[in-house]
Amino acid sequence: MKTNSRIFALLIMISLMAMGFPQDLKRASYLAYLDQDKNSWKSNVALATKAYQSQPSTESKFQLALTEYGLLNLTMKDQDEKLFDAYVDGLEERLEELSKDKTHGAEAKALLSSVYGFKIAYSPWKGMLLGSKSSDLLEAALKSDPNSPIVQKMYAGNQYFTPEMWGGDKDKALAAFLKSNQLFEQRNDTQNWMYLDNLAWTGLIYKEKGMKAEAKKVWEKALALEPNFEWIGKGLLPSVE
Repeated sequence: MKTNSRIFALLIMISLMAMGFPQDLKRASYLAYLDQDKNSWKSNVALATKAYQSQPSTESKFQLALTEYGLLNLTMKDQDEKLFDAYVDGLEERLEELSKDKTHGAEAKALLSSVYGFKIAYSPWKGMLLGSKSSDLLEAALKSDPNSPIVQKMYAGNQYFTPEMWGGDKDKALAAFLKSNQLFEQRNDTQNWMYLDNLAWTGLIYKEKGMKAEAKKVWEKALALEPNFEWIGKGLLPSVE
């Protein structure tokens, strides 16, 4: 059985290399995000896990963490706490390890801060334990790499979902989403599910502020990039037309 497992892992790694890992994994995550499909995300996590196990490196570990984060992010849609619990411990451990890395340390801290935010959302009482840790991680990430689109995205989400009485600020969230968008665009990284997600939330904040024309413009931009983005095409955009 061990021999078969090694052969399977090797075949997975060969396939990933042939398809251009990590770009192919990023594309698979992009499609899973569009479909809002947990099974696709779980398959992507399994693929990234095999790649990491076959050829351990900081980069393959980070790609695995990003994929796991995408899955946990989707569990928030329908509050699938059982699925969240099945993956969160492994991701948390990986992000803690990556937070010490020179290349991905800031992004790992920002992602870990967001994971703590997810845990608080599922169990509000954990805010007493994790709230300050989440804030400290995000502050360190911003100080270390303010020009990371991922760091700015995590900061934007933190400011949007944190109640005002606890320091949340939707104006700061909007500014951070806009900066994250700009950074993704500057890096020619718009074929990234996080960028699409940014555009959806940017438009939502505009709509909440009564700026329907701006919301419509952002959402039309998203559909021009990705016509199959149903959350915007069938859900958000009709609400301002």
